[in-house]
Amino acid sequence: MTTIPQGSALDELRAAYHEQLTQLATERDAARRQARRAQAQADVARADLASLQSRVHELLNAAARHLPDLPAVEGPVAQRALPAASGSADPDQPGERPARAA
Repeated sequence: MTTIPQGSALDELRAAYHEQLTQLATERDAARRQARRAQAQADVARADLASLQSRVHELLNAAARHLPDLPAVEGPVAQRALPAASGSADPDQPGERPARAA
């Protein structure tokens, strides 16, 4: 029966453990980078939404000035009016929501 010196088996275990720790650290770092990218995209989406809401508010008020039957829209009302207006659009139509490049 051949015996393996205890030192080499321990060295192999240490190397495997170190390799696994390195792989886990690499995966953790990749996940953190992905989370930062997702957060940045969410920030851009929120800014785009705020800009669109502001523009819709401006357009509704401009239309109200020219169409006497259309009431003027004030701040919070414009934000409530936006989802109702976008809900009437066909969600199956491509191009209704432009995709932002990553």
